[in-house]
Amino acid sequence: MIMTAVAIPIIGQFWIYLVSNVASLLCSIFVLYYLLFDQNLRQRLHNHVVIVILIINFVTEVTDIPWIIYQYRYGVVLLFTPFFCHTWKCIDSTTYSTTARLVAWASVERHILIFHTNRITTKKRKILLHYLPIIAIVTYGVTLFTITHFFLSCVRPLNPNSLFCGFYSCIYNSGAYSMFEFITGGITNGFIIATFSAALLARIIRKKLRINQEVNWRQQRKMTIQFISITLLFYIFYLPAIITAILTTAGVPNYYFENFNAYAQFFSYYINFLLPFVCAGTLPQLKIKIKNTLQFWTRHRHTTAVVPTQRIVIQRGF
Repeated sequence: MIMTAVAIPIIGQFWIYLVSNVASLLCSIFVLYYLLFDQNLRQRLHNHVVIVILIINFVTEVTDIPWIIYQYRYGVVLLFTPFFCHTWKCIDSTTYSTTARLVAWASVERHILIFHTNRITTKKRKILLHYLPIIAIVTYGVTLFTITHFFLSCVRPLNPNSLFCGFYSCIYNSGAYSMFEFITGGITNGFIIATFSAALLARIIRKKLRINQEVNWRQQRKMTIQFISITLLFYIFYLPAIITAILTTAGVPNYYFENFNAYAQFFSYYINFLLPFVCAGTLPQLKIKIKNTLQFWTRHRHTTAVVPTQRIVIQRGF
């Protein structure tokens, strides 16, 4: 995901990414803490893929994006070494591609969790239909890009003034492999996300309108809203770039999309920035949790403000 120039000053790009990433990082920590340490939420199957996506997103927010921000601020990469440049590009490719594949899988899995719960009642079925696909997607992404970026990388000059040092794997010189990755990592993910999420919403509406086959909406509402909210991010920031890439591959001149692609690539990181907020908005009893946290901080602040005064009085008595 190499970013091209947009009509925003570099200092503007720096502040846009910095503010967005700091806010998103704080929200990520809050949401992950909430999902991981609440046993009830942690054990719900529909939260597992969301937790994995948020962890991958967190990795992006503490590595890939800060390094981009540093590049915007100082005009050079953080560490100009081949290992760092390869690692940076590997992390960017792995997290971006794996997140899209996980969302695509989640769009399929939601149909099973909502309409076919009887298929995952046994431990064996849960492993095959729930845990194994998530593990396979993450393992595939890490393995694929580690091999292509470290073991199939030819010697080429690196540029300290370019994002990712201007590095890309030489395997992309192969038209066959480039098409393979575009189909499996781009077109397929986009098609699955678009069709299965729309089909999920249509099935839920249809079931609700049928009295005899009504879905327990109160039970499934959070699960559905959570996923639809996530897929909306991909509709806005992921699918348009895939569509333009398909048109370009089909023969439409690239210059028609140059300006659009520049902004699409720049704002594609808003999938990472907005994802934690989208997940936070679907957490149960979020308002109560925030209220309790704020009350705790307020009481703690008052306590720490009083204690030094008491200690001063005691010291004076001595």
